[in-house]
Amino acid sequence: MSRQRFLSLLSALCFLFLANLSTAKTPDLNTLNTPLNTPRFAPDRVLVKFWTGTAASEIGKAHRNVNGLVLKTIPLIGVQVVQVQSGSVPAKVAAYRANPNVLYAEPDYYRLLVIPDEESGPTPAGGADYFTEQWYLHNEAQPHSYIRQTIFGASLNSTSGTADADINAPQGWDISQGVIATNPTSYDAPKVAVLDSGADCISLELNGKCLEQVNLVGNSFWDSCTGSETACDNLGHGTFTAGEIVANTNNGKGIAGVGWNTAAGIFKVCYAELITDGINVFIAGLCPVSASAEAIVTAASDQYDADNRLIRSQYHVITMSYGSDHIDIDGNITPTSPSNAECAAVLEAWRQGVVVVAAAGNSGNTERVYPAACTIADGDPLQTGNAQSTVIAVAASDDNDNKASFSTYSNSADPWVSMAAPGEAIIGIQPDFFCDIAPGSDTCVDWWNGTSMAAPLVAGSAALVWSELYQTLQIASPPADCMINGQPCNQAVRNRLENSAAKVGAKSQNLLQWTRHGRLDLAAALADPSNADPVASFSYICTDTSCMFNSSSSHDSDGFINSWSWEFGDTNSSTLANPGHTYSSAGSYTVTLTVTDNGGASSNVSNLITVTEPVQQPLAAPTSLVADVQKTGKGKDKVISAVNLSWVDNSASEQGFVVERCKAITSGRGKNKTVTCTYGDFVRLSAEYPDLNPVSLDLNPDTDLGYRYRVRAFRFTVANVEERSDPSNEVEI
Repeated sequence: MSRQRFLSLLSALCFLFLANLSTAKTPDLNTLNTPLNTPRFAPDRVLVKFWTGTAASEIGKAHRNVNGLVLKTIPLIGVQVVQVQSGSVPAKVAAYRANPNVLYAEPDYYRLLVIPDEESGPTPAGGADYFTEQWYLHNEAQPHSYIRQTIFGASLNSTSGTADADINAPQGWDISQGVIATNPTSYDAPKVAVLDSGADCISLELNGKCLEQVNLVGNSFWDSCTGSETACDNLGHGTFTAGEIVANTNNGKGIAGVGWNTAAGIFKVCYAELITDGINVFIAGLCPVSASAEAIVTAASDQYDADNRLIRSQYHVITMSYGSDHIDIDGNITPTSPSNAECAAVLEAWRQGVVVVAAAGNSGNTERVYPAACTIADGDPLQTGNAQSTVIAVAASDDNDNKASFSTYSNSADPWVSMAAPGEAIIGIQPDFFCDIAPGSDTCVDWWNGTSMAAPLVAGSAALVWSELYQTLQIASPPADCMINGQPCNQAVRNRLENSAAKVGAKSQNLLQWTRHGRLDLAAALADPSNADPVASFSYICTDTSCMFNSSSSHDSDGFINSWSWEFGDTNSSTLANPGHTYSSAGSYTVTLTVTDNGGASSNVSNLITVTEPVQQPLAAPTSLVADVQKTGKGKDKVISAVNLSWVDNSASEQGFVVERCKAITSGRGKNKTVTCTYGDFVRLSAEYPDLNPVSLDLNPDTDLGYRYRVRAFRFTVANVEERSDPSNEVEI
């Protein structure tokens, strides 16, 4: 089969992406531009997710209202792929979104893979060993090839970089070369799912390394697969990325795959298509989101035959070298928004224990690109605000450990790009027919640039870390069940890749200026996985019995604080980073903060704090106390039945009032006459008095005259000590 390539000078990158991925709040679809006359989404498909629990009758009614036909339901995430009338997608999406039973609806967006004319064409290796060309595996500042762009076209030239601006692959291989996957059902041989444009699995470098071929986009006029090559590659992109991971290593021919013994599953989610800008004709890859999402969840789960026998266990790593970049009519690259369906699939894969890797994009700026930037909230709109990453987003570095000029990156304001890996002047393999060589007879090589080339190096390294982890633990648990030190194994693998990444470049550059963790270092990730303990520290400010605690002084030298646990010393606790707490009483309390880092290590610190009672104004004495005597009977039988008291309340913080009473006792005569009256509590009233004036006091059986009354306000302190105001004026009956 011969390959005709219709190429352009639109970009100096090996591939560029075009897509506009939707969320539940997508802009009006009718206003979107269509540069290069390229379809932005499938003309007759939409993706719909209904609320859990929606009745089947309501779902059917929603589809009938738009004349939609359900083609399939993507497993595990419950997203339905619905066929609608061609050309009606924006209107149908709007109709679904207006339905209260729909969680989200979006077009089946395309990504666009453009292969620019970077060179005169791929080259047969002629049996040569190209390992020295793979500077990114082992950089000794040796000469290597790169594509030079001039006004006269592209040419293959030689250059050299800086020693040690690499991923230290040979040193890593001394520790682990992975496990040969002789049985696709085994869990202890970590394997990588490559989601791309397919792969030439009968090529010399991929022969025996493809576990399966899954075609999720079918055949088209410009891209059909026949025979055993069900996921063939007519673009070359998927063969290139798969080769970086699993090319046969140490065979003295062609290139070496970073994963050495690692095997791959080939998922064809992009297909070749012709597009035009009105003048030039291009061959590009259209990658429907529906295919991407289905491939992700399929790779993340065990697969069974019709008799319910396991035929392939879940993959340990998924890599995606495509993204949501959009190319405008002038060739500028700008990112677009995430797809709920795609990020939901990524979230499901992460929850199933899979390490997910994606290219960060080629926009040359810091704007987020998807699926690399997917978070939990992107995949589950019900968890609004949960910005935890579910993907290792990979930027591209060059042979001097600098950021590749085209690479998307991140900064401290939004550190979403996890790490970098070499992605410029990368040699890789192409399908044999690109070089017009017999299948499996030689290696067809080419040199490409892009974060697409960086992501597979991280994915292959992740597979080797999985292998080393299994060998160390002497376990063979499926990713979904694998735990180490109380955390999922996929998190442990990710931690080792990120925490061990080089923070300083080969020329003393600060690699943390454009990535969160630095540049991939395979040897360090496979070496002693010791994780430095975080340092727990906190400050606090207390006003009376209310305190605010701040843990910002806690830190972790080789990662970041992942969780906080507070014990306030009074049986109360919190898991917030900076909580507040109010104590029920004054006193001294031992407060303990325990912090845990992203590697699972913990430390704690305790401080003794003292809280005091609130300073309150003294209670004011009630005033204007008056008594109204109620009597019953007649003549000599008339007696006092009740005394009604009323007064003015002069306090705002009392909890009640105490009516005090005493009996006046006279002793002596004349000059020696004295009257004594010892007050005691007579009745206690709630704070709603004297609003309920008058207060009626039942005096029975004490009906004699000669009693005196007065009133005090009272309250209890935090320490449960009663305070009283001065007494009011006296009244006597």
